[in-house]
Amino acid sequence: MPRLFTCAIAAVGVLVLPAAPAHADPLPEFCGPSSVVDDVCTARLASVTADVVNGTITGTPVGGGAVVTLSGAEDAYLQSTGFGDARPDAVQQWDTAIEQTRDLSVDPSDPNWYGNAKAKVFLSRTLNEMATRFPPDTLTVRFTPDDAQSGSFRLVSIQPTAQ
Repeated sequence: MPRLFTCAIAAVGVLVLPAAPAHADPLPEFCGPSSVVDDVCTARLASVTADVVNGTITGTPVGGGAVVTLSGAEDAYLQSTGFGDARPDAVQQWDTAIEQTRDLSVDPSDPNWYGNAKAKVFLSRTLNEMATRFPPDTLTVRFTPDDAQSGSFRLVSIQPTAQ
């Protein structure tokens, strides 16, 4: 009986202990004062890799520094800028993918709503994979600490930009 009582007390003790609050990782050191506004860091990435399972992209900043892992919602992904008519093929595909999903209806009265919603939800994973094929130093990201996911930062925007 005492053993059962001890186990019950231990179980109750575990239930009443407060959960530790999530703490966001601080911005990386390469995010100096000139690149941070309102706790949002702006950086150009030299190269990236994509994790389609987790929906993240990991990049190496131009000029060096720790790699950063980023994730974000569909609206953080922006069409390219500054390339004119000379967009690299992968950048052109990125722009086309965004354009094709921008106005998809997810209204339940639309017979294609489910497929459209799925295309919008998985767009970021598709674009992350496309970004791995960009020429070096093409991707500009803006990100902030993410309380929900330790070791990762939340994208505010991600955009291919000409140098």
